[in-house]
Amino acid sequence: MRRRERNPVGAEIDLTPVLSTIVHIIPIVLIAVRFVTQYQHPMDQAPIHSTDAPSREKLEAQERERVVIKVGAAGFVVRGAGEGESTLPCRAPCAPADYDYAALSDAMVAARARHPAETQVVVVPEAAVTYEVLVGVFDAATQRRDGDRVTALFGQPVLVNGEAAP
Repeated sequence: MRRRERNPVGAEIDLTPVLSTIVHIIPIVLIAVRFVTQYQHPMDQAPIHSTDAPSREKLEAQERERVVIKVGAAGFVVRGAGEGESTLPCRAPCAPADYDYAALSDAMVAARARHPAETQVVVVPEAAVTYEVLVGVFDAATQRRDGDRVTALFGQPVLVNGEAAP
């Protein structure tokens, strides 16, 4: 009995499985390349020199110009509405309805007059302050309602963690 040759002369090699695998791998490689290039940060910016960095005096002046509302268990402390800080205590044991939002709105009107170009107000709550109180603070800081008349105050309130207070 004669043995058959595995690949007889003149037989064709079937490349279909190899080409099918390549066709499936190409999109995967293209997607991977897209993700790799998407998260690269350009480093062609000029380095910052010590002369370009703002001075301590300039940073402190910017900090003094910032309008800040600290919300705590005793009421509000507002910085930027007048000279120094003004304290607006609660009327009672500081439930959400006991905070003096009208006085806070008056302080925001005064802060708007002192800082007409400023659009941000920084809200710094203590950990125990409820969401309902924060909504009242944001309402008082962004607009003032007098009957049908609405006065825009600070359009960009920023909520900051109380431990990272400015």
